[in-house]
Amino acid sequence: MNLILSILALLLGPGIYALSRGNRIARQVLDGFIFITIAGIICVNIIPEALAVGGMLAVVFLVLGIAFPVIVEHGFRSALHEAHVVVLILAALGLVIHATIDGIALLPAQGSDLAHAVILHRLPVGMAIWWSLRPSLGTPVAVVAIVTVSIATALSYLLGAPVVELAEAKSLALVQAFVSGSLIHIVAFGITHEHDTPIEPVAKSQDWSYRVGILLGLFLVFTAPQLNGL
Repeated sequence: MNLILSILALLLGPGIYALSRGNRIARQVLDGFIFITIAGIICVNIIPEALAVGGMLAVVFLVLGIAFPVIVEHGFRSALHEAHVVVLILAALGLVIHATIDGIALLPAQGSDLAHAVILHRLPVGMAIWWSLRPSLGTPVAVVAIVTVSIATALSYLLGAPVVELAEAKSLALVQAFVSGSLIHIVAFGITHEHDTPIEPVAKSQDWSYRVGILLGLFLVFTAPQLNGL
């Protein structure tokens, strides 16, 4: 049941985001929600796990990951769209890796609290995939990414022990650290941007609806998982 609910939450994300297309306030609320929730998942879950397994070397890979999108963009100025595609593919890879680890958390042996937290996080992850991939690469690519994340989750849930061993491998932790750095860059600056020019969703940070979205995201990341234990 946990596996099914996690996939349904992932699929629900793009649908909710698409429904907000005609409403400016709703779109700003969701932009803020996606922004802070994905940032929270990266900073509260993915990076600490990578550093715990990978040690100081993971810190180096994290810094390299943050710098990588900038290097790619500046190195391929004549083919900026292709550079953005490379960064997006890397970000999608990071989400697939995280989905694989999430599949382990859904196992009954891990407890219901952790599973519920993963299911809740899947909603903004689905939105984030649609938010980042569809405008630049089109609907088919975004759909493929969501299907891939779903399959990765299902496989890790079904395989169990072998995936647990993989998740504890130092090499995977280094990959996670590198990809997390790139995800931080994407969350902070977006994909199609100039670094000296504010863009959405950052440009909307002064709107009340954006702040509401941030509060909802903070609630989901830090508060909602604790409610299951009450």
